[in-house]
Amino acid sequence: MGLPVTSKPRSSRPSRRNVAAAPGAAHACAGAIKHVLACVDGTDNDRAVLEHALQVAQRFVSHVDVLHVRFDAQGASLGPQHVRRADPLLGAAAESAAAEAATRARQNFEEWQGQSGLPLRDSGTAVCRPSVLWREIVGYESDVIARIGRVSDLIVVARPDERSPSFSIMALETALFETGRPVLMVPGSTAANLFHRPLIAWNGSCEAARAIGFALPFLAELDGCVEVFTAPEAKHQAEAQELIRHLSWHGIVAERVSADAAREVGASLLAHGQVSRAGLIVMGAYTHGHYRQFLFGGVTRHVMQHAATAVLLAH
Repeated sequence: MGLPVTSKPRSSRPSRRNVAAAPGAAHACAGAIKHVLACVDGTDNDRAVLEHALQVAQRFVSHVDVLHVRFDAQGASLGPQHVRRADPLLGAAAESAAAEAATRARQNFEEWQGQSGLPLRDSGTAVCRPSVLWREIVGYESDVIARIGRVSDLIVVARPDERSPSFSIMALETALFETGRPVLMVPGSTAANLFHRPLIAWNGSCEAARAIGFALPFLAELDGCVEVFTAPEAKHQAEAQELIRHLSWHGIVAERVSADAAREVGASLLAHGQVSRAGLIVMGAYTHGHYRQFLFGGVTRHVMQHAATAVLLAH
């Protein structure tokens, strides 16, 4: 006999006191996300990136590396044999723009760090409280974020908009396709509570399954019910009951909600998240292929363009 599709919030969820009473349980939970990479670019979006990263650090007792990739206008980071023979005037303009962006990013970081009170720390040995470190690396976003992101537990980037510089878009695309790590894409607004009523976008795909696996530390911290948003799809079978059963083994109560048939799936997902005041949407990215969605649109592309909620993505 299959499990019921919906469950009442908190009906079978153990209390925090019960969880904490189990030897080592609290330590295991706190250790789920220990090393966060927050990408800043010197724009107004930096604050949102840092505030969301702060929530993660405080909840999981994590360290945050705040990374700014300073554009290498001369190609010096590639080695002397690859130094570009660029137009001096263009090179000077690019150098000046890169220096200004780096200065703004550092100022944004220092202001936030002073307000957050997180201590500066370079090593993770014997760490028992959240910490932070400023990292400015000269190079190219695609190279640096791929290299550093692969050895991070979570990558936090701003959601690009029409005003975003090209390297903001590059940061998101690189984090998704070149690191194999979960990406927390955040809107450039005041940070909402990431642990309030998370919404899972479930279509049965490998990408969605990976996103849920990465999101389990967030979902396990929830007091209440997780919503599982499903929509009919030809390519994958979205068996919500099986997912709800899986989540129950992690002590997570979930209930199914369906897409609004009158809307496109992406619009329906974001609308439901707004109505339910979800603090986090969990979804697989480009489940139909990057280039197909780039050319013809799709749920991922719509969410990247319009989400006003933080989205945990995996590809």
